[in-house]
Amino acid sequence: MSSDTPESNAPGQPGTQQTPYPGQQGGMPQGGYQGQPGAMQQGPYQGQRGGMPPQWSGQRPPSPVSEEATRVTGRRVIQYIVDYILAGIIPGLAYWLLDRGNGFLGGLGWLLATAIALAVYYWYWVERPRSNGGQTFGMQLFGLRIISKDGGPASVAQLLIRGILLIVDTLFFGLVGFLTIICSRNRQRVGDHVAGTLVIDKDYAPAR
Repeated sequence: MSSDTPESNAPGQPGTQQTPYPGQQGGMPQGGYQGQPGAMQQGPYQGQRGGMPPQWSGQRPPSPVSEEATRVTGRRVIQYIVDYILAGIIPGLAYWLLDRGNGFLGGLGWLLATAIALAVYYWYWVERPRSNGGQTFGMQLFGLRIISKDGGPASVAQLLIRGILLIVDTLFFGLVGFLTIICSRNRQRVGDHVAGTLVIDKDYAPAR
């Protein structure tokens, strides 16, 4: 009988089995197979958790709008005073004329005046800027406009959100909105933060 012994036993026999991945336990490639515990998933977006693109991983791209373009706080304060007066003329007249008396007719008059006020406010703060390059009358007068933070035009939804949140920004005679603006990197009031909008000089063109 020959005394020579093979370098490894036959498959299925105890001993050290040679594998196509030297140095790895059980022939498994380093990091394991895809879907196995310990596997390092590689994706097309290197550096992102699980290979996810930035917009899916909760990261937002930086705004293309320069911070310098948003440094228009002084004009915004005067513009808002003008807009607040203009937006309130028709609702004020409606309440003065219709919200009179008591009982059913008084309630009906109040309801009608409120409907007129809501329609006017929606038109003034949403439809007017949407159809006029992001400008209210006051903004047009003082050379300002509203845009989306990504540099594009503000959408109807964005304008509606910032219009509704005027309720918050005008608290304490507008102090909430003013303090939020001066403490904000991009001079955004509460409504701008939530809606994702900016107010800039009308002649500024964001880099796209």
